[in-house]
Amino acid sequence: MGHSTGGGEVARYLARHGESRVAKAVLISSVPPLMVKTEANPGGLPKDVFDGLQEQTATNRAQFYRDLPEGPFYGFNRPGVEPIEGIIQIGGARA
Repeated sequence: MGHSTGGGEVARYLARHGESRVAKAVLISSVPPLMVKTEANPGGLPKDVFDGLQEQTATNRAQFYRDLPEGPFYGFNRPGVEPIEGIIQIGGARA
């Protein structure tokens, strides 16, 4: 079973080692293999979004772990959504 980025690990395992020893595989809310916006994936995010995430983790990792759950990770950056402090704190602690 793989959740989030673990879904990619499950898929990679099956691709590398085959399915002969696997009875079942479950991907739950897995990250798609391609998240960057390209001609073939017009619904993806612009590359500068990922560049920004990489820069934030390199320059101030602790603040990044606060900012990500506070905004886009749990959808608290959407209009009308009230942030929940407990989720923000625990979400950053898990990262």
